[in-house]
Amino acid sequence: MTERIQKKHILPDGLLFGEANFEERMRKEVQPWLKNRVSEGYFRSWDGSRIHYLAAVHPKEKAAVVFSHGFCEFSGKYHEMMYYFYQMGYSVFFAEHRGHGYSRRFLKDLHKVYVRSYQEYVKDLHVFVDGIVKKKSASGKLYLFAHSMGGAVGALFLEEYPDVFSKAVLSSPMMELNFGDVADWQVAFLAAWSVIARWDTRYVPGQKGFDYTYSFAGSSCLSEVRYAYVFRQRKQTPEYRTYGGTYAWVRASLRATSRLEKDAGKVRTPVLLLQAGKDTMVRPGGQKIFAARSKNTKLVRFPDSKHEIFNGTARIRERYYREVFGFYES
Repeated sequence: MTERIQKKHILPDGLLFGEANFEERMRKEVQPWLKNRVSEGYFRSWDGSRIHYLAAVHPKEKAAVVFSHGFCEFSGKYHEMMYYFYQMGYSVFFAEHRGHGYSRRFLKDLHKVYVRSYQEYVKDLHVFVDGIVKKKSASGKLYLFAHSMGGAVGALFLEEYPDVFSKAVLSSPMMELNFGDVADWQVAFLAAWSVIARWDTRYVPGQKGFDYTYSFAGSSCLSEVRYAYVFRQRKQTPEYRTYGGTYAWVRASLRATSRLEKDAGKVRTPVLLLQAGKDTMVRPGGQKIFAARSKNTKLVRFPDSKHEIFNGTARIRERYYREVFGFYES
């Protein structure tokens, strides 16, 4: 693992929203920005699927940041972060993964996450970058920001297309799933049996649909106003209620994490890997293996953070954005 010394980034005064003024600033600053500066559209992916995306091109673009979001997430969860990136001089491009948000669904049940292989996500991302991002970017310099499941997608992309992104941030990347108290042999058995039993579209044990239960305490956030902002969107928008994984998704995830660890040495892009110390969604072992095997990865740990580091306490969020912008601008 290559260590790089970089100066701590100085954030502009007033950039980050606090707990007390979050709702007001989202309403007065972010919502007008979304209306006036952010465009949305669809593109046809490699198999004809319609993939939904957002884009905001900065007139003095430092670089274009491409987002790869996490499991059950959607563009609305990243309104605050996209706004920060834009204010820092970056264009932002956000495609919702297939089976999420307004992108193509393969099941009638909008609550379920289903995919046959993570290569489908990777190929969607490649079409998005080639067909949309490169054409709209003013600088031609591309950075990646990827979180959780999107971090697994992003790592696979970096391994397959090592020359596309100049830099990549992997935030709590899903490189080893956390199945709680379920033993690895039980997971392997259920995964194999689900093929025989044809359970592809069934929820795996412990997963379910969105039931409108407000559960901040059990969430991956430490900022309740941010949890509430996302929760309201799920309640209001059926396409945002994606909530639980199917057997097909779990099998695809297991294959993906195994492959990204095996092929980590193919990564040439400088990577900042941000790890949450109190993560209950993914295990740290896979992240450590990837960081050790890839050629240019710096692992930074946030010992007091849950999975969504960017939705942590004020102190965690400030350090988080200093690390991200310090890395992008180093």
